[in-house]
Amino acid sequence: MGADRLGHASQSLDPLSPTRHFGQWKSTYLSDFRYLETLAVIKNVSEKRHLEETSKRLSTALDQVMEVIAILDAGNGSILYSNTTFSQVFGNPSPAASKQIFTDLFECRILTTALEQARLGEAWTGRSSLKTHAGKRITFEGTVSPVRTAEGVVESLVVRLRDITLEVEKDAHLRQAQKMDALGALAGGMAHDFNNLIGAILNAAELIEMDIPSDSPLHKSLGIIQQVGGRARDLSSQILNFSRRSDDDWTPFDLTGLAIEVISVLQTMLPKNVELRTYLAKGIRILGNPSQLHQVIMNLGINASQAMQPGGGVLSIRLQPLGAGRRMGDQPFPEPCVLLSIEDTGCGMDQPTLERIFEPFFTTKAMGHGTGLGLSVVYGIVQGHGGNLQVISEPGKGSSFHIRLPVLQETPKGLDETSTESRLNH
Repeated sequence: MGADRLGHASQSLDPLSPTRHFGQWKSTYLSDFRYLETLAVIKNVSEKRHLEETSKRLSTALDQVMEVIAILDAGNGSILYSNTTFSQVFGNPSPAASKQIFTDLFECRILTTALEQARLGEAWTGRSSLKTHAGKRITFEGTVSPVRTAEGVVESLVVRLRDITLEVEKDAHLRQAQKMDALGALAGGMAHDFNNLIGAILNAAELIEMDIPSDSPLHKSLGIIQQVGGRARDLSSQILNFSRRSDDDWTPFDLTGLAIEVISVLQTMLPKNVELRTYLAKGIRILGNPSQLHQVIMNLGINASQAMQPGGGVLSIRLQPLGAGRRMGDQPFPEPCVLLSIEDTGCGMDQPTLERIFEPFFTTKAMGHGTGLGLSVVYGIVQGHGGNLQVISEPGKGSSFHIRLPVLQETPKGLDETSTESRLNH
């Protein structure tokens, strides 16, 4: 009977059947009569693989989103996940710190408060600005949302930030252009009448001066009238330049030559404690109004020298070509252009002042020492020439005015090797 049972078993199964594979596990069938049964173990990993693939797809998708996305631990604010845009704004998470704290990467009181609010279970939506520890400033709009467990406990926070710095700058430039157009329309309607009134006052003062004796005490009063009238006529001229939008007198000209001409005049006007340094590329030609651009360089140069008083400092004027695709700040330029930079080491400006410096009649100078039209005129001239103007300044660190203008033809690649450095001597 034992032989029959063995023979029957031999007919049903081979002594060692081929190994059958199930993923990472395998099972072998044995026909030895000493084994009463065979155990096959199968591990189903399809669900795990599905979760891994889904997680990978989500991570890849979030890396393509042009917004900062991060998941934070609700307890200590450490970064559990961040996408590629996060790294571009705040830098790659530190490899030395496995749980880097999100609030250590920036300075922004509003966003810090929003995180605290989300920890309490209330989502936040808003707009603000921040400064990263790398020195980059961005304006953003975003949300901070709490993520709860099944029991309702906030275990993590989802942060989404969209960089709207360029949008805000464009809106500001648009509002500024609208202000300029409105003021230009107003000035164009009244400046000529204003000029006629000033002319009548000055003519009357001259006639009175001719009719009175040379030793009359009225000469002093008439001198004051003529002096103030002359300032009023200059103001009227500035308003007319500001309101003028015609390019009938545009002509191709050498901007380098014009800059040298302005600098020679500036050297006779700057105080002794101001050192003037110039770095000018040769042969840069543009299409525009030489008189207006002369006014731009002169105005910015004088403003810079005044900002460095009473201690003095260094005034630098640079003129250099920029190739197509180069960037100035966050803005790329598709065409070749020229960059005119006027920098000083003076008192600098805070953010509220920076936001208003191009407003007509806004000035930080004492009463009687400025009309507040100088930078407005500069802004209008630059915009009228198809360029743009960027200002960088901090209190105590001076100011830099960067003007980009389109070139008329291809400019040299490098700066003039014999760039000038001069110090005003009286």
